[in-house]
Amino acid sequence: MIILEILTNTALIGNDFLVSLQGWKEFSPGQAHYSSELYFLEYIFFEKNVIFVDLINREYIEEYLSSLVNYTETPIMKEMRSIAIDKAYPIIRPEVAALLNIIIRIKQPQSILEIGTSIGYSGLLMLQSMGSEGHLTTVENQDELIRTARSNFEKQKVLQQVTLLQGDGGEILHYLENKFDIIFLDGPKAQYLLYLPDCLRLLKQEGLLICDDVLFYGMVAKKELLQKRKITIVKRMKKFLRIISDHPLLDTTILPIGDGISISVKRGE
Repeated sequence: MIILEILTNTALIGNDFLVSLQGWKEFSPGQAHYSSELYFLEYIFFEKNVIFVDLINREYIEEYLSSLVNYTETPIMKEMRSIAIDKAYPIIRPEVAALLNIIIRIKQPQSILEIGTSIGYSGLLMLQSMGSEGHLTTVENQDELIRTARSNFEKQKVLQQVTLLQGDGGEILHYLENKFDIIFLDGPKAQYLLYLPDCLRLLKQEGLLICDDVLFYGMVAKKELLQKRKITIVKRMKKFLRIISDHPLLDTTILPIGDGISISVKRGE
């Protein structure tokens, strides 16, 4: 049962909504009908209308936070981001890059495994955050992307710190044996679930499993956003998120940064 509390001409529900009051009374959420637009919610109880206006304008918040994102980009990385925008290459968003930078600097890993090299932007970021003693093993299936990534690693003079593997991520994971301090999943989203057993096998105790784009344009959280051709991917992603959230070997949190990022710590076996 939710009770609307009168405050002058408005009412507050929790700390999340400012409510313009047209009529008020107790109501059960199960009895209410709602419809939603981007920043507007309307609840209808019997013949009374209560207008919910979200206090947090997410677009403004995201723009403001994006303006504060600050991490070191080399000239080559800046050029890569510009090219990625022009050619629609998939690379991590600035806010995700900033988070990765902080995590890696705190964790101070010696070895990172990346699934989904793309043109090498995230790889360069992680190498920069690790320092000269760190090593990156990165996997990419597409010829054009792997050639471009190799060229970018060479330009940045870090190729000696990189093992660049070409092929299907699942197949390569199966044959890897060395364990890693961090595994960063940013490959095909439908495959995250299939990658998980080998990721757990390859992740060191107290290692981090970091997975990008796990909210998949919001489709995993809101069925109204789901596109018919994405149903299978979304089902697999939801199952993946449930498994890593409940897994006995993992402590997991999921952050609404970029298109969603999960961070899991592997417990002692």
